[in-house]
Amino acid sequence: MTSSTLFLSQNDLIAAGATDIDLIGSVLTQAFRLHTEQDFTAPPSSFLKRSDCPHVADRIIGLSAHVGGEFNMEGIKWVASSHVNPDHGLPRANAVIILNDPIHRLPVAIMEGGLISAMRTAVVQGLAAKYLARPDAQTVGLVGAGRIGALTLWTLSQWFPHISDYRVFDVSAERARAFQEHMERQGVNVSIVKSFQAALAPADIGITATTESTPYVTADEFKSGSLFMNVSLMDPQFDFVMAADKVIVDDWEQCVHSDRVLARMHREGLLDRASIHGEFGEVVCGSIAGREHPDERIFWNPFGLAIEDIAVASVLYERSLARPIGQSIQLVDQEWDVLF
Repeated sequence: MTSSTLFLSQNDLIAAGATDIDLIGSVLTQAFRLHTEQDFTAPPSSFLKRSDCPHVADRIIGLSAHVGGEFNMEGIKWVASSHVNPDHGLPRANAVIILNDPIHRLPVAIMEGGLISAMRTAVVQGLAAKYLARPDAQTVGLVGAGRIGALTLWTLSQWFPHISDYRVFDVSAERARAFQEHMERQGVNVSIVKSFQAALAPADIGITATTESTPYVTADEFKSGSLFMNVSLMDPQFDFVMAADKVIVDDWEQCVHSDRVLARMHREGLLDRASIHGEFGEVVCGSIAGREHPDERIFWNPFGLAIEDIAVASVLYERSLARPIGQSIQLVDQEWDVLF
């Protein structure tokens, strides 16, 4: 056991495979299996939210977990967000991940967490599409022309090359145009539409990835046979959720310990554990079905789990050790009590 800590920058993580969607997809599939097998520990997320910063995107969240199995790693993601950052040329969200070995609890790695967080979020949507979307899906509608939306569309384009129609709507026409140009450079042709209805109503896969705090999407935008990905958690109104044939979540307890749409419905007695179809790990393991017929409306609610971050981070850490990649630092000294 070493007391050294590996520092990994974003470029280090890319070199270790952080943008390899097949690698990340394999890791996340195993993480969801471990979730269903209960081979993990993860308390509710810790939210730092100041009363003088009311915007929904102005917060810091701490997500900690131990994930077992082949990973057997503990850690925390500390993810911060400010809605004014894009106006200053800064990313809206940033993150740091710390990994601790599960025996001595020493910090074995400190790494940039924004890329891991964004990649795991996007790749989880790709996995959801594999299990929950119609196999002949042709149209993807996205509301929110941001980083998560871009990575999600890119992931879908890589795994589902038959999808031919990508649409995006954003309240900022300038941001939508920049998004379109960015996606074209990645080889994905995206059409800009003039309303969220035009993005979602015809979509076989509908996605909301915004910073909205007030639900606005109605059941009229829930196409028969479609998969809706509630990535930003707050966009659909209650009637939209109630129109679903199946509601699938990543973790029920995490979902209801929040102030997002499903938690609000739960508090009002409109939704409980028995009324949802199940958790995504159960679909991955085959203990419950995913899509069973082409006309099902499936509502997918990916709250986002710490075990996803820690599993991905642990694999990138091990790959970095093998290369080697990153900078080893002596964060913890053997004789730490300098007063005696």
